[in-house]
Amino acid sequence: MAVTIQPRPVRPDDPNERATAPELLIPEARQRARRRRLAIGAVAASTMALAAFAVTASLDGGPPQSQGAAVDTPAGPASFGVFEPASGRIVYSDGLGLSTIDPADPSSSQALDLPGLIDIDPADPFPARFRDLSGPVAYLVPAGWSADGTKLALTNEHNGTSYVMDAGGGLTRVPGGGGCCWFVTDPWLSPDGTVAIEVIGGDRLRLNDLGGLRASRIIKLDPPVGDLGTGIVPVTAWSPDGARIAYTAYEQVGSYLLPSAFVVDLDSGSTRQVVPPGFGHIRQMAWSPDGSRLLVIAGPYRQANPEPRGLNPLTSPKETGLYLVSANGIIPAVETSAPPPIAYGHYVAAAWSPDGAQIAAIDFAGSGRRLVVMGSDGSASRVLDDLPTNDLFTGVAWHPGPRGR
Repeated sequence: MAVTIQPRPVRPDDPNERATAPELLIPEARQRARRRRLAIGAVAASTMALAAFAVTASLDGGPPQSQGAAVDTPAGPASFGVFEPASGRIVYSDGLGLSTIDPADPSSSQALDLPGLIDIDPADPFPARFRDLSGPVAYLVPAGWSADGTKLALTNEHNGTSYVMDAGGGLTRVPGGGGCCWFVTDPWLSPDGTVAIEVIGGDRLRLNDLGGLRASRIIKLDPPVGDLGTGIVPVTAWSPDGARIAYTAYEQVGSYLLPSAFVVDLDSGSTRQVVPPGFGHIRQMAWSPDGSRLLVIAGPYRQANPEPRGLNPLTSPKETGLYLVSANGIIPAVETSAPPPIAYGHYVAAAWSPDGAQIAAIDFAGSGRRLVVMGSDGSASRVLDDLPTNDLFTGVAWHPGPRGR
């Protein structure tokens, strides 16, 4: 089932062909005024997180656990707690910390101050978050919300350590974790915010209970993700109804490792292919709020096996497009071409708006890194913020709360 990747056309907003329109850029003065450096710095918060992690001692085996069905009743106006300033807004990593922005008003960007995060002096030439990249001072990026908007998934950009912060500001350490240089933006948190995905052994998912009260559940994968020893980066995404997980599976084709995408049903264990081979790599997948479609960030770059110097090539931006695929359909027996992308660029992360009408994405464009928002079909793309260029990863997550409260 060969898939032909469409050639990248000339885009009016591509800096390699035409300069970006000045009106699309956020004034530098405003940007400096609202950015504040944040990092995990409180030793007490770290100790509490590790203590929460310690109770998750039971790993393999045990009875199947509830898989976090989506919350039926939306969160009320006063229930978001410390996340109230993020209600209905886009939350993203700007290289200096976490910020929020109303997509209808680019001037509304502001730092998201959360308990356990401390300010870092912007004038410090060697910020604390770089002094010990394996410790709690390394900053976090958003990896998704629980369905009710009261729990935020956070991943340490440099070592892959993950946490969940609740509406009271408490941090819970997530068992497992991919380590340095796995994609930190994958939506690994269950819709109810109680379970996290961990890829183990190449052919299994382990679903870890964050409260430590239930044994973890093992989900067998057929086909398997692949040999993790080759340095592949599995991509996962939990469906909004809590019943399915999308994942990538890699196979050896000549000297390259090429991905397909599958959806596994957590009750039956059955899998269904949703993206055939043909892309060189898949960077991220995100479910639409109604669970009918997957937004796939993919591109033509192919990973060789073995990769020179043992480095994973996808830890730096590569040419990608945003693709929409059905999460429920069946791939035809003969597939001749990929669906046309809704947008071209160097995308590394994307998230749907709560109503599914818009998509927020981070694009590592040639002229700089940008937070953009567009319609769900890729139309009317706008730049919301310009981001620093000194980090490998970024994250974006759209809070499910109502706008305009």
